[in-house]
Amino acid sequence: MRRLVDVLTTTLAVLSALAMALMMLHVTADVAGKYLLRAPIPGTAEVVANYYMIAAVFLPLAWVEARSQPIVVDLFYTMAPAAGRRAMDLLGTVLTIAFYGVLAWLSWGSALAAWRIGEIVEGTWKVVVWPAKFLLPLGLAIACIVLMPRLADLLLGRDPGPRTEPA
Repeated sequence: MRRLVDVLTTTLAVLSALAMALMMLHVTADVAGKYLLRAPIPGTAEVVANYYMIAAVFLPLAWVEARSQPIVVDLFYTMAPAAGRRAMDLLGTVLTIAFYGVLAWLSWGSALAAWRIGEIVEGTWKVVVWPAKFLLPLGLAIACIVLMPRLADLLLGRDPGPRTEPA
């Protein structure tokens, strides 16, 4: 099971990195076209905002959570006794799952609505955006699934694995 999670989360992280690379190339080509050829690429802003940025932010969430490396603030954590750190880990994990879960559920409804109407964005060019709406609930739901074994370990009093150390 751990191998499947590793493959899935790594695949999502690679897709996110690919989206960032494509965004960089797309925007560079758009700017070059605009200033060198007086012909920008139509729909660049729409594609960047509706595809690349969503993929770059939400697809790697599961990868970050699987490695237990989200952004953390260790102000009180490092000073707390072991029981306090365990309680904070448990509360943080429960709240993260709840937050991701609610966002996934709400964005799933939005994605279905966009799919039903064939949502597009019209700027200088029509851009079909409904497929990108599914990236948000996908990334969030997989992050929730990845966090479940951590929650189970915390509830059963087992060590959930390494925690990010402060930089």
